[in-house]
Amino acid sequence: MTDFPEIKVPRPDELDLEFFQAVAKAGALHIQRCNACGTWTHPARYYCPNCSSGDYSFAPASGRATVYSYTVSHMSVEPGWQARVPYVTIVAELWEGPRLVTTAKGIRPDEVAIGMPVRIVTETKSPDFAIFRAERAKGDAA
Repeated sequence: MTDFPEIKVPRPDELDLEFFQAVAKAGALHIQRCNACGTWTHPARYYCPNCSSGDYSFAPASGRATVYSYTVSHMSVEPGWQARVPYVTIVAELWEGPRLVTTAKGIRPDEVAIGMPVRIVTETKSPDFAIFRAERAKGDAA
């Protein structure tokens, strides 16, 4: 069960839809990976930025990441987020290479730091959409 029941669910299309369906179906983080050269890519693209191949799949990712950047939001115009302020939005750099925008789960604004190890988890909202959350990596005490 998600802890964001009232957040509006977007309607992704094209490659975004393919990406979110892979994540929602698996219930775990999947990232686009080139089948020709193995390059991980996010956001999804029709052609590999490394070798230009159009042969790709959405493969399971480790979920291991570090905080690359973050911001703390103290207000929101979106009703689904208003009760959660202040909340932390994190740009997480995955061990596979790409960066992913997430929100913090169980990490207070005064605890987050650049370089902090996190684990990316998913919350399925519909068969076509999931949100990403960054949790404190195991063994990382605040």
